[in-house]
Amino acid sequence: MALVRQVEVLPVESFRSSTAQFFAPQTCDQTMVVELGAEQVEDLFVHHFQTDQLMVLQGQFVLVVLENRRYRYLPLSDRKREVVRIPPGIPHGAINLSGEPCLLVNAVIRHGDPCDRDYRPLQPPLPYDWAAIQQAFQSLRSPRQPQPLARQRSRDQGISDPLAQFGA
Repeated sequence: MALVRQVEVLPVESFRSSTAQFFAPQTCDQTMVVELGAEQVEDLFVHHFQTDQLMVLQGQFVLVVLENRRYRYLPLSDRKREVVRIPPGIPHGAINLSGEPCLLVNAVIRHGDPCDRDYRPLQPPLPYDWAAIQQAFQSLRSPRQPQPLARQRSRDQGISDPLAQFGA
């Protein structure tokens, strides 16, 4: 994979079986699950020898990336499955304005040995645009249609309890 010098937001390929949605794995060297605390502003980091590939599993947050001396505020949510690929050399951080933690997976691609300075927080070189951050966060607040649990859906359709055979 050639190194890309800008952040990419890509759809996640998936397919559905009768009861489950399967998402294509991301090629990586290391997988981390990360929990962003509720109502938190995380520091900026810049990795020199790794590409981060982020996908939200549960919740929502705004990813802050600094490219070409300008911030981009990328709203990310479990409501829209996307992978954000952050190449080496791009400062990035996270802002969770919600009252709930956000759980995401980071499928890390290594381009060399990990470096201590990759995990040292940076002071933001420019002030954040809080109005733009709020706007990005508000864009995540579209109404979500809750999906009924399989057990409830089956009862509504007059089908016997599908989980009873498992003792659930």
